[in-house]
Amino acid sequence: MMLEKHSQVTKDRISAGQKDSWSDPTKRVEQKKRIEAKKLLKVATTDRIESPSLLNIENVWQAPIDERKKSDDRCREILLNTFMEYFFIKQRRPLRESLNILEKAVLIRVLSSVNGKQKDAAKYLDLKYSTMSEKIKKYNIKFFKNPIAD
Repeated sequence: MMLEKHSQVTKDRISAGQKDSWSDPTKRVEQKKRIEAKKLLKVATTDRIESPSLLNIENVWQAPIDERKKSDDRCREILLNTFMEYFFIKQRRPLRESLNILEKAVLIRVLSSVNGKQKDAAKYLDLKYSTMSEKIKKYNIKFFKNPIAD
């Protein structure tokens, strides 16, 4: 009569002499521990705050860099357009003369920023020291406290 209450799988186990996992006390304790561990794991994973992934952190750092590059590109474009408009359209100067004026202005600005040190200015402009000296002589740039051109 006892066999009538159970499913066919349970009846087969009982007839074969196997114990059900819930009928064996040691297996029952292990099973309960596994179930509790799963419950705790579910609670822990739902309460956990996800840390931002590395890609998000890189995007956070990359955004200002990209914005700076765009800004630099816009500044270059404005500067070039202004230079071209002034020297070629309004002044009607030849290209070589316009470039010489620009080169002289850049040399004076860089030399001013490094307090007249030719070696530092040459490094900044990626020139040899001798080339820097030649350009200073060519444009007749003289130094006092600040570089002065004739």
